[in-house]
Amino acid sequence: MYIFELIYTIINKIKNPEKKNAEDFSDEYPNCEHTFVPVDSTKKVLACIKCGVIKKAKDIRK
Repeated sequence: MYIFELIYTIINKIKNPEKKNAEDFSDEYPNCEHTFVPVDSTKKVLACIKCGVIKKAKDIRK
């Protein structure tokens, strides 16, 4: 049964190639009005909630 699932996934990948997520966000980045929120509890790393750009807090405050 495993061999059939493997063949099915390989055929699916050939027929339907997936797009990379990094290329999708590169088009939106210049047009985004960034709204940054903290990613972790230290609040040193921030991410945009709209496009996913990651920045350090010290770089944004300048």
